[in-house]
Amino acid sequence: MNLAALWVICYLFRPNWRLLMLVTLFSAAVIGSGLLLSSLSYYLGLSGILHAIFAFWALKESLDGRKSSWLLVLGGILKVVWELYFGGSAATSALIEANVAVQAHAIGLVAGFGLALLYHYRSAAFKG
Repeated sequence: MNLAALWVICYLFRPNWRLLMLVTLFSAAVIGSGLLLSSLSYYLGLSGILHAIFAFWALKESLDGRKSSWLLVLGGILKVVWELYFGGSAATSALIEANVAVQAHAIGLVAGFGLALLYHYRSAAFKG
């Protein structure tokens, strides 16, 4: 399921592979560090990183002037807020036979948005 989501994200955004690796490594470090502060005893999966990748490219496109991408940003925020408030999807929990790690989704979303903002403002500074 995570691999299918990664394919869809890569199809939608057509990311540069070097930037994709940077976002993946940065978000993995942030999510791993952030989960140490949570009540989660273990975490297996890619979903937090997928949320970071999606958040990064949705916000990056929005800041680059693609107005329709703001809907993706809003959708990502609403999804994670919904999960934090109501919990993960029961159908997803049944499919993966585990609880949905909503903390990883939230940390990934924040990491992706933060890195997109940093990338955008660093790029603007280099352009002059």
